[in-house]
Amino acid sequence: MPTLPKFRPLFVLAALAALLAVPAAAQATLAYTKNIYHQHVYVAANDGKGAKEIGPGFNPRVSPNGDLVAFEREGKGHAPEMKLYDVTTGKTKTIFSPWRESFTFAWSPDSTMVAALRGGELGSRSLYVVDVETGKLTKIATGYFNGVSFSPDSKELVFGLAQSQAYPAKTDIIRGSVEGGPTSPLTHDNISAWPLWGPHDQIVFAKQLNAKQRKYGPKNDLFLMNPDGKAVKRLTHTKVDQLTVGLFPTAWSESGNQLLTEYQGQDTSYAVTVNPKTGAEKNLSPGNSETGFVGVALTPDGKTVLGYLGGYEGPGSKLRVVSVPYKGGKAKVLVKGGFAPSWGG
Repeated sequence: MPTLPKFRPLFVLAALAALLAVPAAAQATLAYTKNIYHQHVYVAANDGKGAKEIGPGFNPRVSPNGDLVAFEREGKGHAPEMKLYDVTTGKTKTIFSPWRESFTFAWSPDSTMVAALRGGELGSRSLYVVDVETGKLTKIATGYFNGVSFSPDSKELVFGLAQSQAYPAKTDIIRGSVEGGPTSPLTHDNISAWPLWGPHDQIVFAKQLNAKQRKYGPKNDLFLMNPDGKAVKRLTHTKVDQLTVGLFPTAWSESGNQLLTEYQGQDTSYAVTVNPKTGAEKNLSPGNSETGFVGVALTPDGKTVLGYLGGYEGPGSKLRVVSVPYKGGKAKVLVKGGFAPSWGG
C-alpha cells in the first residue's frame, strides 16, 4: 500500500496485508481474524468449516500451498513479530522480528520464503527474504517500500522503492535476486510502485499520475510491463475522486486471464476486476464503496474472489468473510464475524 493520508482505517491495512500474492494449487486453507478489539487468528477449510483458533494475532497470510500461515503478534517489548503456524502439526514459531509495515509482504509461489520489512519504529526499512524452514535472512534493499512480489519461479522479486518519505513518494520498481546482491531498476520515472509479478512475463503495477492537477495527491492507474521493464503499456483509465487514490493490483489467476484489484481511498475499499487485455473494470460491490466487498485473494482458476464485508460497520457486528464470483454476483458467507482473510491451496 502506498503512503496514504493518516485517515486510512485498520480494515484497509488488514486487507492489503494479504495482497500481492500469486495463487498456486495445493492444500485448501482459509485463515482469518476475529474480534477487532482482542484479535485472534483462526484457520479453517476453504469453505469456512472446521474452524480452529491459532491464538492471539492478526493479518494472517496463507502460503500458496496452504500448509503454512504467517501472522502478526506483539512480542516482548511490544515488538511486532512474524509467527509461522504449521497447519499439519499445529505448531507455531517466530521467524522474523521486528516486523514493520506488514502490509508490504509476499509469499514466494513455492511456499519456501516470505518477503518482509524490518527496521525501527521510524525511518527507513530493510527488505528481507526469509527462509521459512531455516529462518535464514537475506537482505535485499533499504529505503521506503511500496509493494513487493516474487517471480513465478521464486528466484527473483520486484518491489517499489523510494529514498525518502516525501508524499507523493518518488518511487520506482526494482528487480533483484532472492539471494541478494545487485539490483536493477525497471522504471526511472519516480512514480511507479506496487508491482505484482504474474504469469506469462507480465508485471502489473501502479503509476501515480496527475499529482500537480489533483488537490490531495496523485491517482493510481495500472500499467503492464515485461520483467525487463520493457513493453510498458497503460491498462486502465480509471475515474478517481479527489479523496480516493485508485486501483492497487491484488492477485493474478494462474492463466493470467483474470486480474483482481482493490480501489482505495478515504473510508473506501472495494474489489474491482480488471481485464488484463482490455483494461475493462467491474466493481464487485457496485453502489456501495464504504461497506462494500473488500477483495483479498483469487482462486487459481480465476472463478472466485475471497474477501470480507462490513469493514466500516463499527464494532464488527456485521463483519463476515465471504466469497464472490469473479464475474460478479451474490456473496456467499463463509465466516460470520471474520475479517482480513487469506486463502491458500
